[in-house]
Amino acid sequence: MLNFFSTHFAWRRPAARFWVLLSFMALAASRAFAYDVTVAQDGTGNYTTVAAAIAAAPTGRTTVYSIFIKNGVYREKISIPATKPFIQLEGESVANTILTYTDGASTIVGGVALGTQNSASFSVNANDFSALNLTFENSFGDGSQAVAVLVNADRAVFKNCRFLGNQDTLYVKGSGAPMHYFRDCYIDGNVDFIFGSSIDIFDRCVIYAKSRSTNGASYITAANTPPGQAFGFIFHDAKIPSNTGATLYYLGRPWQNSTGSVPLTQNKVVLIKPTLGFNQIQPAGWTTWDAGTDTNIITYAEFRPRYFSGRNVNVSQRVTWSRQLAVADTAQYQTSTVFGTWNPCAVAPSVCTAFTPAIAVSNFRATKGATQTTLDWNISWAMAGIRYDLLRSTDNVNFSQINTVTAANDSTYNFQMTDALPAAGNVYYYKVQASKAGLATHTTLTATVSSIATIVANTTALGTFAQYQTGASATQTYSLSATNLTANLTVTPPAGYEVSANGGTNWYTNTTPLVLTPTANTVAATTISVRLNATAAGTYAGNIVHTSTAATTQNVAVTGSKVNTAAPVSDPLKWWSLKVSDQDSAAIRSAATTASTPILRRFVLSNGTTVTAYPARSTRYGQAFAATADGLWSASAPTNGPGSNVDRRFYEQFTITAGANRSVRIDSVLLWSAFYNTTGKLAVVYSKSNFTTDSTDVTGGRGPAGVLPATANGAFATPIALANQNTGTNQTYRFALNNALGTTLTAGQTLTVRLYFACASSSSGRYALLKDVVLKGQATTVTATRVALHGMALSVYPNPSAGQTTIELLGSSKPATLTVLNALGQVVHTQAVAAGAAQLNTTKLAPGVYLVRVSTADGTLSQQLVRE
Repeated sequence: MLNFFSTHFAWRRPAARFWVLLSFMALAASRAFAYDVTVAQDGTGNYTTVAAAIAAAPTGRTTVYSIFIKNGVYREKISIPATKPFIQLEGESVANTILTYTDGASTIVGGVALGTQNSASFSVNANDFSALNLTFENSFGDGSQAVAVLVNADRAVFKNCRFLGNQDTLYVKGSGAPMHYFRDCYIDGNVDFIFGSSIDIFDRCVIYAKSRSTNGASYITAANTPPGQAFGFIFHDAKIPSNTGATLYYLGRPWQNSTGSVPLTQNKVVLIKPTLGFNQIQPAGWTTWDAGTDTNIITYAEFRPRYFSGRNVNVSQRVTWSRQLAVADTAQYQTSTVFGTWNPCAVAPSVCTAFTPAIAVSNFRATKGATQTTLDWNISWAMAGIRYDLLRSTDNVNFSQINTVTAANDSTYNFQMTDALPAAGNVYYYKVQASKAGLATHTTLTATVSSIATIVANTTALGTFAQYQTGASATQTYSLSATNLTANLTVTPPAGYEVSANGGTNWYTNTTPLVLTPTANTVAATTISVRLNATAAGTYAGNIVHTSTAATTQNVAVTGSKVNTAAPVSDPLKWWSLKVSDQDSAAIRSAATTASTPILRRFVLSNGTTVTAYPARSTRYGQAFAATADGLWSASAPTNGPGSNVDRRFYEQFTITAGANRSVRIDSVLLWSAFYNTTGKLAVVYSKSNFTTDSTDVTGGRGPAGVLPATANGAFATPIALANQNTGTNQTYRFALNNALGTTLTAGQTLTVRLYFACASSSSGRYALLKDVVLKGQATTVTATRVALHGMALSVYPNPSAGQTTIELLGSSKPATLTVLNALGQVVHTQAVAAGAAQLNTTKLAPGVYLVRVSTADGTLSQQLVRE
């Protein structure tokens, strides 16, 4: 630095030297303290996480509060609260300062799916937010809506930022008519990846519509511009390059201008002088959402679209209800006209200044094929002269160059190379290093290709196995697969258990394990059936062990028991199909029960007109209902609906009553349920007193994905998450009462079952769907049981029992002993029987099936007792 000053200044007077040095020190100090706080993962800043810096930021600011973020991958779910306006985030570099998280709309948290809005990796809820030189990412992948950035506020500015995702990458909305400005940004995705209701200008941005795994069409924008709002999405000088596959895109489709939406949105998307990749956009340009779309209220327009070659785009096949603008039409879409008094360029000195793109590689991935690996990526801002070096390592430490290519122009965005697969038992690590003179080099994160033997046992926890006096237990299943194997895959169950790979045709044991032979070093996904088939009564626990040479052993835990008693009976007692009427099926109804119809409490059936495909009743979906007939759930919760959490005032109620001189044990509730056009929750609770003195949760069960987790098992505090039937599979659930031991009704008693539904949606046309509600268990014709021997008779009543049970031994005056044995044959209680009768206090017994044995000198009589 001294050499610099000696060259440019005359050091003739000490005073001159002093003031120059002082000025330089002031400049250095101003740069050192240019930000309010700094975030650095290595501890060199004020905070190590972005969330911590935001949490400490002041509320109610009226000027910018700046947070500088040093390079790093920050894996955080971040939200700017509404009370903290004027926060400005600035990254050290757009390529290397990455804010990322992995939630999808389908991600289950607290027993319910997050939904689209709550999936956001980064949420802005405060006005006057700005971000510079940052990458925002949602790394969930395909298969669900997964928002990278949610802007739910007014006057937000993004400069030189990247938005990385797949479906629903960027969600823009807010109260009133919020405005947002994106300048020199890169946005990618593969379905509706720029969507929302606000007024947004995208100035000189790259919009990269990614290749999908299957051929076909997809959509870039999904604006749901509210009625009466003058503008929606406006793109100035956008670049929409071709992708690497066969996915053709529509420029937009009209979200909520569709069947069931009230009111219809008036979607607005305009592109001014866009540059398009050849054959990247469908010739029609735009599309409707469905048959309910009103194209008369849509504004979809373009002005002078051209290809990267400079040739004009042929727009002759565009849909007739879109527009090609004239020069005079474009004036209304200029930034100053759209935003009025708000000037986004004033947010930071660099927002609207000349832009020199950074080198930033996006979507680097390695795809393993049959004989080679394909490595591909795209550049965020294309430039001629960028050199791409493909680097490879076997230890993820020492990398060497194995290939290189240099971009010949500024319109090539996609690059691809190949490499031989690693030998069996090895792994390759890859990076791409992109460089150009005068610009900072960008080295990507690592992509991995493995040939290491790997076993994958996909299973939620298997349920407890129960084997009774005869036969094996019920079968449970899990999925098993393996890759890169160099030897057979052996599946060894613990003693007492058996496994099968062909649905039970052949069973294998601990001494003769199942052996699977790989094809091309791979065992394709295989369903493994498991059952307990022990020879002696007892408890059986252990692991199913999966082994293969050089592969890490994988275990699946199993537990269960064999008892020398008959299996309990569980038959359908009542069935409500709900497809035609509320009445339960007389053909299915047990003779021990009476007819009944369900009651909707604060719910009403669909009006059948808001969404014609989902009427009040149908064969496919059964009953469709909501808090209002037009499908509202929480527009003014709790007045018009339960909102996002189950509420004891909103339910559907089913009852079962034991008939005269009959006894009924109910052990489970089965049903099919889902939601239309949204997701929701369901809890199942039952009572013997019509909820006046008791209320009991179901105790878990199974759903479409297997055993229900404790965090979403259908209890009131832990409801299950019901899927969106638009995209979900059929949703069948089985809930246990009292751990499947059930609850018993004596003659005239009624069990009331309530199904509580909830939904967070505030739009109409959302319905809960319910059909095939079944109550299962066992009906008996007597309330006491009696056996006889040598003129003696033994009666046990009431049976089942919940308290005191009477034991009567008739026809004998000799001393007798009462013995109670559990299902494992163990003695749990003994007492004397005086005067031919005794009172057995069953409250000291755990719920279950027991054997009551009364012995005298003349013989022994035994009777089964159910403790409910």
